[in-house]
Amino acid sequence: MTHKALSEILTKYGDARQSGARIEIPPRTEATFYAAIGEESLVVDKIRSVELEQEFLVATTTRNERFVVLYEDVRAVRFGAGGSGAAGYDR
Repeated sequence: MTHKALSEILTKYGDARQSGARIEIPPRTEATFYAAIGEESLVVDKIRSVELEQEFLVATTTRNERFVVLYEDVRAVRFGAGGSGAAGYDR
């Protein structure tokens, strides 16, 4: 994925707001990145913000974890409704 494509996907389909190189994802939206690193897969879920650097991105989750990923490793972005905060599935 490219810098421009990821920015457009997050703002257009994830209702995120971009201010400079920082993109804030609203709490009502649950965003997940799917990345391929060599033959391994990485799933980064519950993303709250993304810093778009020149060569890579830094995704910060609701748990304040930070993942640094190269743009070309991001394969897909999934959006869903934010959860209630309770464990398990909403019915």
